[in-house]
Amino acid sequence: MTELQTVFLFYTFLYFIMKGALCALLYVALIVWENMARQRHERFLTYLRQKRNEEQIKWEVAYRLYENKNDVHQKTGPLDLSQLINNPNSFSAYSFVKPL
Repeated sequence: MTELQTVFLFYTFLYFIMKGALCALLYVALIVWENMARQRHERFLTYLRQKRNEEQIKWEVAYRLYENKNDVHQKTGPLDLSQLINNPNSFSAYSFVKPL
């Protein structure tokens, strides 16, 4: 083997060593970065939960009134045909209805 081939093989070996080291370094950096991102996301979710709880306490009366309004709508249900016809607020009360 000539001296030029030996130098070429040596630098090729160094190239692959450096390439492998760079890949390993980037892999470790990615793992660390992912861990930091997960921790930051968890802190953000904790912050959001805390803010929602504070808002729930702050606006408790408004939320209770809103929930009660929704409960009233769910309990009443749809009106019967006779209630719709005799209801002055209903559109069908003002429409022409043929007697049977």
